[in-house]
Amino acid sequence: MPVLSTVVSPRLLTSVAFANVLANGAIVVTGGAVRLTDSGLGCPTWPRCTGSSLVPTHRLGVHGAIEFTNRTLTFVLTVVAILTLLAVFRSARRDLRPLAVVSFLGIPAQALLGGITVLTKLNPWTVAAHFLLSSVLVAVATVLWLRSREPGVGEPPVRASSVLPMYRGRFEE
Repeated sequence: MPVLSTVVSPRLLTSVAFANVLANGAIVVTGGAVRLTDSGLGCPTWPRCTGSSLVPTHRLGVHGAIEFTNRTLTFVLTVVAILTLLAVFRSARRDLRPLAVVSFLGIPAQALLGGITVLTKLNPWTVAAHFLLSSVLVAVATVLWLRSREPGVGEPPVRASSVLPMYRGRFEE
């Protein structure tokens, strides 16, 4: 007996894709909070928060907590992206697969670029690239969600119930 069903319903697919949009948006919002509060080096090293700790120490204060929250959301985003990838690959919507793959693969690229941004002490070019990549990932997730709401492969573009009553049966000859 398979753990996951072979075909994911269109409704579930759309819901998971929307969660992907929300998660990508949330990480941009927390990234904005990092920038606006000047917490970009709240965790002064990468991938650890300090030289000896993965989490911020009391000494780093609120800036460390803000930066660490943004980093931690990467794991939430990763889980949602994996669920999106699984839902797309288990659905009949093969047309959405490239978007799901790009959405998923963008996360490690974004994490690496975020690490480079910290290691270069917030070089404006890396900060800008980090934000631009986030914008692209939000756009990809949004397109994936919007396209998941459209009729899928092999489905009629107009449902029979949508046809005006006066035209029903005329085209069935």
